[in-house]
Amino acid sequence: MEWKLFPDDVVPEQSTFAFHEHRERAPHLEQEWHHGRLETAQDYIARAWREYDCTTLVDLGCGDGGLLSLVNITLLDVRAWGYEFTPANLVGAAERGVDARQLDFANNLHAIEWADITVMTEVLEHVRDPHGILRYASTRTEVLVASSPWNENDLSHDACHVWAWDMEGYAKMITDAGFHVISHVKTGLFQVIMATLVR
Repeated sequence: MEWKLFPDDVVPEQSTFAFHEHRERAPHLEQEWHHGRLETAQDYIARAWREYDCTTLVDLGCGDGGLLSLVNITLLDVRAWGYEFTPANLVGAAERGVDARQLDFANNLHAIEWADITVMTEVLEHVRDPHGILRYASTRTEVLVASSPWNENDLSHDACHVWAWDMEGYAKMITDAGFHVISHVKTGLFQVIMATLVR
């Protein structure tokens, strides 16, 4: 199932720069409940590097660069960068020494420097048009690694989220965009998916 948590004719406040401009840094790498999904995403990225000869990675909504820092440590042959629009997270990414660029990427898909691997962890539930972003990504990338909560719905969800999916709904959104799901697992509160383009 999929739940759209805002009316069709409304731009949800939670998807705007104004909403995120003054939010605090989100140090997910240091938060225990995020460890499982970050480790799974890291494993999927390493698999893409091994099995699909991927050498570049872009992290859309890279937060304070926690996952990028893990990639930089473990996969020295992968050139990785990310995009983020929360200023406090960009300060944190600079402290981690990763390449994080300021951009409202969800509304400027043409301005993204795309890569072999596209990462969107804890992102799709925050944006107005996740389906459109995924369709566009499917024309620019080879491998997708994404995560979102698996246990939210229209009656129970984080106030910052504008979409919710169960496992089946999340996989359907990914495949409808033109990807083939390679692996899809549940870890803690999150579902993490790895998908490749349909050939």
